[in-house]
Amino acid sequence: MAELRGLAEAELLEVVDALQEGLQVIDREYRFVYLNQAAVAHSRARPAELLGRTMSECYPGIESTPMFTVLRRCMEEGVPASLDNEFRYPDGKVRNFELRMRRCAAGAVILSIDVTERRGLEGQLRQAQKMEAVSQLAGSVAHDFNNLLSVILSYTAMMLEEQPPDSPMIADLEAIRQAGQRGAELTRQLLTLSRNQPETLRPIDLNAQLAQSEPLWRRLLLDIRVVLHLAPAPVRVLGDPGKLEQIVLNLLVNARDAMPGGGVVTIETDTVELDAEYASRHVGVVAGRYGLLAVSDSGTGMDAETQARIFEPFFTTKPVGKGTGLGLATVFGIVKQANGHVWVYSELGKGSAFRIYLPSADHVTASLAPEQEPRDGGGSEVILLVEDEPLVRTLAAGILQRAGYTVLVADDAAHAQALSAANPEGVDLLITDVILPDGSGPDVVDRIAGEQP
Repeated sequence: MAELRGLAEAELLEVVDALQEGLQVIDREYRFVYLNQAAVAHSRARPAELLGRTMSECYPGIESTPMFTVLRRCMEEGVPASLDNEFRYPDGKVRNFELRMRRCAAGAVILSIDVTERRGLEGQLRQAQKMEAVSQLAGSVAHDFNNLLSVILSYTAMMLEEQPPDSPMIADLEAIRQAGQRGAELTRQLLTLSRNQPETLRPIDLNAQLAQSEPLWRRLLLDIRVVLHLAPAPVRVLGDPGKLEQIVLNLLVNARDAMPGGGVVTIETDTVELDAEYASRHVGVVAGRYGLLAVSDSGTGMDAETQARIFEPFFTTKPVGKGTGLGLATVFGIVKQANGHVWVYSELGKGSAFRIYLPSADHVTASLAPEQEPRDGGGSEVILLVEDEPLVRTLAAGILQRAGYTVLVADDAAHAQALSAANPEGVDLLITDVILPDGSGPDVVDRIAGEQP
């Protein structure tokens, strides 16, 4: 019987040692009397450094921690307990553990589960959900604001065309136009955040794009040393050239502002492979081949609180009036719209590093359709205009009517179909808003095209 018991105990210890969870036994004097292999790994110490020693001897100051308070209560009152514990190692690194405690004959059993990666993913998911909500809100506001600005700018342009060269109104109208254009630029950035803008992605060489925009960014970094580490071969990604240039300039402006006394900016390109293990630790990342654009600086760096908010629209650490807070938010929106990934690392007093991953275009063959010559309309065609915003609808109809077209005006999808059905001769052109109160623009196009091919 004793042999069987000994065999069973040995097998049990083998099973316990094979657990991925750490298991440690503490006696009533808070000495370590047993640790399985996972618990030893969690401690980053040798068994001889722990066994037979008290927790306070191994970890000075542990008596004042919430974890020790919970453990003491568990041992004294016999009530099982669990808590999340952040453990800081001597080298400064931090891991998160989920601890479960239960009183036993020897003292207490502590089960430890390393949840660092899980907590990191949960934090990334919360951040992604917050950014999605903020981006959609910003995009919704920008869409409505953009409609109003379109009306203002269009009527201003028409009034300017009607003014004689010596009109005193020209200066005032130009001021209105310039203010409207500044507002339109802000709304374009906000629409980028919402990632609802239609976009045609095409193959771009990151190295060539950097060379093309170099005169622009060199002027931004007059007092800053620039170090280039560009891949020897082309780094082909899927993107929009104008928006890629915007990413570069926004990142470099951010780096410049972090180094008011000068410093070093490093720009790097490469083609990299993000594997399944990396994707599992970063929310929204799909494993595969990516083009890398990295920008790092030797500036002031950021604390964790600032780093968690840098991609939020209108968040800025600059004084009032010194920035819109849309630079990095725009970068985030552009990258996400291109199905890319942004990674940031920063330390106070040491600087920041931004790594932009865009899907590789190595597998894409660029093909450009021949451009067609624009054709002037004869002014006698019938146009069906579908727009739910009254100001925009009136403006667009007026412009088309001035050009001599017959314009049928609808304010929603049902009205558009009724007008189309009431015109057996058909319409020559359909212009529709994408989002309508009772449907979508593409659906309207499909239905009417089916009735009037």
